[in-house]
Amino acid sequence: MIRKVIVITKEWDYLRSDLELLCERLIKSNVECEMRDLDDTESRQLVIRYGIENGIVRIPQIYVIKDGNIKRMHYEVTRDVRLNVDSLIINIMNEVCSRE
Repeated sequence: MIRKVIVITKEWDYLRSDLELLCERLIKSNVECEMRDLDDTESRQLVIRYGIENGIVRIPQIYVIKDGNIKRMHYEVTRDVRLNVDSLIINIMNEVCSRE
């Protein structure tokens, strides 16, 4: 089973340090995690195909790829403008480990 998380962001993303922490923790849990820049051609293709919602692209974009299926993950930003990493890891692990 191929399973991977791709995080698409930019250098100026205020949540970048939280996203790096997210990838570190996923890697420690044996889930491949890759940070990509929005300017990368493959990243843009993912965003165009899966990341536009109501005509808006939200940065960062977080995708779980499992057995060729791609799912964009939703995330919560706290009042102090931080990423809720713990909640996101739980959601990602549930997605990665599901049998669908």
